[in-house]
Amino acid sequence: MTTPPLPPRPSIGRSSFAIAMKDYTFIRPGIAVSVSAVTLIAALLIGIVLIRSLGQASTTVDRGARTVQTLHRYNAGLEVWRQMATSTDPAYKRPEVIAQRDSIRHALQSQLSRLAATITDPADQELVQTVLGGLATTDVGVGTQARQAMIVLLARQDDRMFDAAQASQRAVLLSAVLLALTVLAAGMLVVPMAWLYIRYKRGATIEVKV
Repeated sequence: MTTPPLPPRPSIGRSSFAIAMKDYTFIRPGIAVSVSAVTLIAALLIGIVLIRSLGQASTTVDRGARTVQTLHRYNAGLEVWRQMATSTDPAYKRPEVIAQRDSIRHALQSQLSRLAATITDPADQELVQTVLGGLATTDVGVGTQARQAMIVLLARQDDRMFDAAQASQRAVLLSAVLLALTVLAAGMLVVPMAWLYIRYKRGATIEVKV
């Protein structure tokens, strides 16, 4: 007895997207997908680095700006106290002026001590201690060292602000690279394929209506 032949397998219809992609002639779709995947992965990695870089720069700028502003205020107070403590003008010898001078000194000592507790750099801490030492005496030599320490402390904070500005500049370059990679991925794959698919669907809709 002969076995009857099996009926032919029904062909699986191609999706509308696959049909639309037959007109994609820019480069081979497989190559386009691979290149786009690589560029998007690179864009993702650069985006992560960019976010971290901007976050660190923002933190540095914010902390540095507040520290510089505070140090300028302390420096002004230090100069006022030094002038009041070393002046030979009889006006500075009056009890109320002496009380004001001592009040300025106590306030600066308290503020600088709190600042030293928040500083993690040993060199900056040593500079703050030098300034505090200048507030403890009216000796001219110690006072000069205190002034110099304050100037160096301000200069170091300015250097950190400059480093943060350079980091922000590098972040701008990374942003340009990130944008270029995203445009490359979209221009090579997403936009052409979307346009072909929309064109195909519009053509199919018009055909059905006719």
